[in-house]
Amino acid sequence: MNCPVAKQCGGCELLKMSYAKQGELKQQEVQKLVDDAKLKITVMPVHMAESAIAYRNKVIYGFAKDKDKKVYSGLYAPHSHRVVNSKGCRMQPGLVNEILEEITRLVDSMKIQLYSPKTGTGLLRHVLIRYAKATDEVMVVFVTSTKEFPSRKNLVNALREKFPQIKTILQNINPRDTSIVLQDQTLVLYGNGTITDILAGLKITFTASSFYQINHDQCEVLYQLAKEMLDLNPRDDVLDTYCGVGTIGLSLGADCGQVTGVEINKDAVENARFNAKQNGITNARFVAMDSTKFMEEAARSHKRYDAIILDPPRAGTSREFISSACSLEPEKILYISCDPQTQVRDLRQFARLGYTTKTMELVDMFPNTKHVESIVLLTPAKEKPKAFEKKSPSKGIQKSKKELNPYEKALRELKQSKRNKNK
Repeated sequence: MNCPVAKQCGGCELLKMSYAKQGELKQQEVQKLVDDAKLKITVMPVHMAESAIAYRNKVIYGFAKDKDKKVYSGLYAPHSHRVVNSKGCRMQPGLVNEILEEITRLVDSMKIQLYSPKTGTGLLRHVLIRYAKATDEVMVVFVTSTKEFPSRKNLVNALREKFPQIKTILQNINPRDTSIVLQDQTLVLYGNGTITDILAGLKITFTASSFYQINHDQCEVLYQLAKEMLDLNPRDDVLDTYCGVGTIGLSLGADCGQVTGVEINKDAVENARFNAKQNGITNARFVAMDSTKFMEEAARSHKRYDAIILDPPRAGTSREFISSACSLEPEKILYISCDPQTQVRDLRQFARLGYTTKTMELVDMFPNTKHVESIVLLTPAKEKPKAFEKKSPSKGIQKSKKELNPYEKALRELKQSKRNKNK
């Protein structure tokens, strides 16, 4: 497959490689990460997508002018503010491309001022489009530098008239000198600010800022894997951290006794609660809180969970989260990651605290790129780490021959205080 701007854009580095070869490469590279970390894990063949194109359900475009002063739009070149004309990108659904082309034409014809990151002047910074594949619903978000937005009424009316699939249009105001696209202030110009997709048989409603997997079909593959790996029973109490709009936890609701979702994004938590209600799921609750802080509080109160799920951002989770999660001694910990490198780093810490796995599954959520989603099920090792072996019931925990790191010390002290409390 060829793209005239592939080298400039950098959005699909593996585009010229056969799709089968992409899967082999990703498996090999993740296996090397695991081996270099000295983890005894076998990386399984990648679960490949049925279609390697038209899968991106979230797109952020910038705007610029060519030498003839005509407006064009596109993705940003890597590590820059330079807009690459990405007209007709094949990684995006056809409808999304049509809407982007029409927006670009309208911005040009209405002479809407473009924002310049060099001078900090101008109005229109980005357009963000979110697409719900199962329902064909579209969300359009114009990101502007000020609240003043001349021509926005005409712009909204023109888009609504041409594309009935557009269910909501928003204006997000971002006056800051930052690469973060969305800021806190959002105005709803049309609709109710949300769109609804169907994922794993559930109606899932989300906002502009809520996390929602970028590849609908491969997300269903991932969640089916998660369901099979967890193999829950009707009495299990499940904790779903970094839960976003609740998709993973809600998809498991019928298989367990209780689901608690934790997410720092308050909008996403409201979406999750609404999603539970609209799907008739009554055994799920959601908490707006940082996942690490929630886990630390759970550890202090000795809360019991049968299974803990984490699907953190690309940076992975924290050592405090890991030590607190392990101290709760769940039967299973399911770790989903969009960056195997940070996941492998975290798996080493889990292993030090007694939670291991023999296999890692990969799901190609991002065809034609170097990225891949990875998923592991961690269970307590048959032999506890030496740092936590007991001398005897009365003498407490035996120190290991090597000095404990701060996280192991904290976990040791936590277990000791738990025993003292129970005496």
